[in-house]
Amino acid sequence: MSSERLQPLVSIDTVPFIVRDGGLCLVTAERANEPFAGAQALPGVLLLPSERLAEAALRALTVKTGVGEDQVEHLDTAGVYDNPDRDPRGPTISIVHTAVLHPNARLIEAAVKVTPVERVAGLPFDHDTIIRRTAGAVLDALWVDSALTKALLGKHFTTAQAARISRSLAAAAGRTEPDSSNLGRMLARNPALSKSSETVAAGRGRPAAGWSWT
Repeated sequence: MSSERLQPLVSIDTVPFIVRDGGLCLVTAERANEPFAGAQALPGVLLLPSERLAEAALRALTVKTGVGEDQVEHLDTAGVYDNPDRDPRGPTISIVHTAVLHPNARLIEAAVKVTPVERVAGLPFDHDTIIRRTAGAVLDALWVDSALTKALLGKHFTTAQAARISRSLAAAAGRTEPDSSNLGRMLARNPALSKSSETVAAGRGRPAAGWSWT
């Protein structure tokens, strides 16, 4: 009697970031099916035959969150997770993508939650680990990956907003709070940025410098 080898399925999971009220948030979606039906999780789908990875990631975002492809500002591969016990249904390899959504992206309100990224926890599968590692990778890529940085910060931003996003990513990654005391000087040396008019920060204190991509 011949035995058939159990091949793992390929899952495409997304870590969708969105900026709301100046803070970095994460979009999760309610699972419709078992396992973990009704729980919030990262939007994901199983890879279809002849489907490209980016196509599957966009499909996961569209089907699970309702966001249109034109509202996805940035999409890139973030890592591979192959723990054979990550899914109770059997071996599943997850290819994770980082996504940055437009701040005004239209979402399925009934099934989707938008939560500050540093507060997301208790998700099923290994999604907590995926979020922690992806947040660390995005933090390391700030100011190195210009497309990702522009998608996160927008066309115009202040020093305070850039520092806030860095702190949120560090907290989500379980890292110490980054030192932002020299952030303004670093931005001033960046040839891709130009300093705009002063923008008054919320609360008391000095106005925060505004920046625009050249």
